[in-house]
Amino acid sequence: MKKLKLFIDIKKEEQYLKEMAEQGWALVKYSIWGIYTFEKIAPKTLNYRIDYQTFKKKADYVAYLTLFEDGGWQQISGTKNSGFQFFSPLNSKNQELDIFSDTSSSNERYKRLYDQAIIWATLMILYFFMLQPSFENISSWYLTSSIWAYTGLQLFGMIIMQTFFLIIQIMPMMFFIFGAVYFTIMGTKTKKLIKKYETG
Repeated sequence: MKKLKLFIDIKKEEQYLKEMAEQGWALVKYSIWGIYTFEKIAPKTLNYRIDYQTFKKKADYVAYLTLFEDGGWQQISGTKNSGFQFFSPLNSKNQELDIFSDTSSSNERYKRLYDQAIIWATLMILYFFMLQPSFENISSWYLTSSIWAYTGLQLFGMIIMQTFFLIIQIMPMMFFIFGAVYFTIMGTKTKKLIKKYETG
């Protein structure tokens, strides 16, 4: 089973995965597009924990995973560059434990997420301005500007046909607009969570 959900608060995301396991659905994979893949299991309590880390070197990533395994945690989903790393306990002793020793280290993942969100938002905005078509003359967006010489039903038909090509042209632009908005919101909310958990 696949489910699409977007979380900013990692603690709420951990609670959601725990509730899914209690309903008989265990996480097997997570996509950066917010798609969770679950498999059917006997209902049980699973103390999922999520970190946010990216790694430049594979050796550092392997050492990171080894550290968790030695501490009694197994990785469920995540890659060297994915950012989000999902873990579940290997034994019952870890069911009530956290992967972080204190609040400060727990909040560091939000700071890493915030930094990454700001970087991506900036890149998306830059790409948008690099790729955007001219807004001054809408007719120039169409592949065949001569369609404006048609009238009546012929004009209507040509507009519909050319609109299809227009959509293809602006899809990359819309992707970058969505990305910029999404990562800006993520960065803003993450910053609020950092303050919330630091003062809480």
